[in-house]
Amino acid sequence: MRNKKDVFFNVALGIIFFTCIASIVISIVALTKNLNEVFSVLTKFGFIEFSMILLTAIIWFIIDDSIDIPFYTDNGDQFEKILELYKNDSEKVRKKIKLLCDYEKIYIVVITVTVISTVIGIVSFSLKNDRSHFGIVVMALLGSLFIVLKTMYIKLQYENEVTINKQEYPILYGIIDDAIKLTNAPQLDEICIVEGPNAGVMFIPNGFGFNGKHILEIGIQTLKILNEEELKSVIIHELAHIYNEDTNISSKISRCLIRWNMIIEKVEENENIIQSILLLPFAKIYIKKLETYLKAVSQPEELAADKEAALYTSAEICAKADTKLNIMSLFLKNPYCKVELRALEEAPKNYFNIMFDDFNNEIVDRKAQWLSQIKKSISSIYDTHPSFSERMVALGIDDFNYEIIFDDQNENYKEEIDKLVDIKNKQWYESWCNDWEEFTKEYKLQLEIINNYKETDDAEINMDYGFALEELRQYDKALEVYKNIISKDENYAIAIYRMGQILLTKNDNNGIELLKKSADLEIEFIIDAMNSIIEYCMNNGLEDKVDEAYEWFNKKLYED
Repeated sequence: MRNKKDVFFNVALGIIFFTCIASIVISIVALTKNLNEVFSVLTKFGFIEFSMILLTAIIWFIIDDSIDIPFYTDNGDQFEKILELYKNDSEKVRKKIKLLCDYEKIYIVVITVTVISTVIGIVSFSLKNDRSHFGIVVMALLGSLFIVLKTMYIKLQYENEVTINKQEYPILYGIIDDAIKLTNAPQLDEICIVEGPNAGVMFIPNGFGFNGKHILEIGIQTLKILNEEELKSVIIHELAHIYNEDTNISSKISRCLIRWNMIIEKVEENENIIQSILLLPFAKIYIKKLETYLKAVSQPEELAADKEAALYTSAEICAKADTKLNIMSLFLKNPYCKVELRALEEAPKNYFNIMFDDFNNEIVDRKAQWLSQIKKSISSIYDTHPSFSERMVALGIDDFNYEIIFDDQNENYKEEIDKLVDIKNKQWYESWCNDWEEFTKEYKLQLEIINNYKETDDAEINMDYGFALEELRQYDKALEVYKNIISKDENYAIAIYRMGQILLTKNDNNGIELLKKSADLEIEFIIDAMNSIIEYCMNNGLEDKVDEAYEWFNKKLYED
């Protein structure tokens, strides 16, 4: 069954649109008879359209109950229908997405006609009745139109990237060329090296979106840990997104999301009621629809791209590449990192070398732990990427038992990657050197709190001490501080909450109940507690705990 709110807003926006079309048609007819009649028609229809938008906005402001929580949606049935339809008839869903992306053009026309018509009416009324104070309303209306039209031109800019060429990086470029030739994929316009354990292709439209270029981005961490064959499988996976036209779809949606998020930001910044009425309801409803479709198509697209990569390399190579990238991601999130850059007086000039050295040290002790966590992880249908186990099943791998080796690149290839690491080091230093004092300010403040701390029964001072210990990654000491606070006041919510977060960091399931208890004591913790519990359960394959968390969360919502 379709969401009743969606049905109402679709009908309301449809009526507004057809009223707008009617005003244009009747105005054209009137133009052939009498110019004065055109202004009269536009004025009447402008007030009608504005009134209908106002009514729709009022209803939206009253019934909007959206909650910003990952994995949570009040529209699950519709999402699952889109997902099922995409699996059975992907072309039909893609046509729906293209049509959805055209909705914004329709609404921009509606806003333009409504604003111009209403302004004409207000100006005409003011001149006849000598009411100059309506100028404020006119300015607000024209301001709404300006906000929309200004976002028609979107220029995306990327910082801290290195664009590579065939002359300087023949081996790396050769791997990418081989992947293109193998798959008969379109040629790439740019190849950029960025930061992160990932790779991705994007279609970047020009300012107005009529043309653009395909860009392949590869994370420096990806290049550092994958061997040549594994990298080729990742490149083929990304190329599949191009020749399967996934990038066309995602770029259309992304462009619309960027535009309407910019509009929301500008309207909320201006705090103008008329602009809020004209733009906010449509923007928020539209963004929700776009995000629903984007998430619904993402997982099937990823699995299809995996199969393409396995077809041209092998399932084993794809599996190893995916495993390595997942391990690097877990390393970057590692709360027990032994390297404390903030203790340095100035930004390091070899940041990536420090990071890779730390990774090589950590992998010795934590490789088995991270592999186990990767295999256990599960995904929600709302995630953009499938879980590791789902990807392995799609590749036909029932039991992953491959040996994972990180130092298995040939020497010439290593030299090229190390050259790129040097460039990324320089970029990183240049981007942080001037802000290093600000970056380390909080660290130094917390260090001072620790150094000056004296034992006390004051719970607030002890909480500050615990926070400071957490900030410096001294989690076991912070845990003891919170335990001591709770021993004296078993309902001290913030201490219970922080203790729960640390236990989840240590992969201790007892943290779940502590986070729930903190939210039971103080409702303000419920969103963050829910986020942390769900993320932890998904990462550790605790599907039954996920269901329990949703039941608890829904119960709390109705109670409060």
